[in-house]
Amino acid sequence: MRNLILLTQASRGVQKLFGKQLTQALTFPHRMIQDASVESRPTIRTLAKLAEVSNATVSLALRNHPRIRPEVRERIQRIAALAGYKSNPLVANLLVQLRASKTTAFQSTLGLLYLGPEVGLLSAEPTFQSWVKGCRDRASALGHGLDQFSLFEPGLSPGRLAKILYARNIQGVVVIGPFEKCVIPRELDPIWERTAAVVIGVRPERPALAFVSNDQFSTAVKAVKEVVRLGYRRPGLCLHPDVDDWVEDRFSGGFLAAQRKLPCEDRLPPFDYRTPAQEPKAHARFKAWMKSQRPDVILTVHREIESWLRSMGIRVPRDMGLVHLDKTDNVAWAGIQQNSELVGRAAVDMVIGQLHRNEFGVPPFQKCMFIGGNWVFGPTVKRRKRPAAKD
Repeated sequence: MRNLILLTQASRGVQKLFGKQLTQALTFPHRMIQDASVESRPTIRTLAKLAEVSNATVSLALRNHPRIRPEVRERIQRIAALAGYKSNPLVANLLVQLRASKTTAFQSTLGLLYLGPEVGLLSAEPTFQSWVKGCRDRASALGHGLDQFSLFEPGLSPGRLAKILYARNIQGVVVIGPFEKCVIPRELDPIWERTAAVVIGVRPERPALAFVSNDQFSTAVKAVKEVVRLGYRRPGLCLHPDVDDWVEDRFSGGFLAAQRKLPCEDRLPPFDYRTPAQEPKAHARFKAWMKSQRPDVILTVHREIESWLRSMGIRVPRDMGLVHLDKTDNVAWAGIQQNSELVGRAAVDMVIGQLHRNEFGVPPFQKCMFIGGNWVFGPTVKRRKRPAAKD
């Protein structure tokens, strides 16, 4: 009943402003094409007169801005639809160009939320450091500040964090995991309801927020292609199951997909790496895998593998090649550089884009962006002579 009253009021207002022909077209939709001779095109100003609000209120309501109450947004958007209002893309593009030509001024403050299990990762892990640097650099370039928070800070509960973000008017947040079983705790749901949020590194299953990550599938595929190009024949993957699980098995998936291009006898099963603390016999199991599978190059993210090989009398790269699937500046190996700074920059771009479109809350469908990596030649591999072809 309430919607019918609003519809009737809007229709009456449209009739006063645009005449009888438009009202008939709204009342009888099948005549809209035939009776489309409307004298004037509706603008934000005319919609403001109809809704009896300011031009700014109409502009914000049409962009779903949270500052406008939901019932007011709904009423204004209904009036705009009845009046046939459409934004002009040429004008919007011109405004973007005008803004871009000016010196970047301060826009707003964004939030960087670390929700992972170990607070030390954010400052000690090179990949995490690169994510944060990329976020800061991109936010600064676009005129945004970046406040950093961690749930491991003393006294910072999810409820208090939500209040701090609201008090500082932080409407856009970048979130860093990983999260247990890819699920973000429900205690944080009030934050997502009021913000534009993007997750870095791990795709959350609940809530289904947008996320940005390196494309670990293509990272593994590229690594296999590069070592084969160097002359290696039997690449092996050595990876902790938890690491592969965090990235939805994209490392192992890419490795197995690339293996299909190899002869059947050169397709090796991956080795499930675990630390000696997790499994006392892990090193012995690795030795058995090496003896049975005979890889000539190993793809991994675990630097301990190099010392394991050395303890077995295996020399790198003379006897065995080593490739790091997340090579950073402090890793003197060959490998794939995951471009983690670009991941951070892309996350900020996504958040700011959502803010410009006033897209707040958990989206109706999850948007995912993958950033490709680059191969870097290093001292842990060499160009090998291929065996002579058999007659």
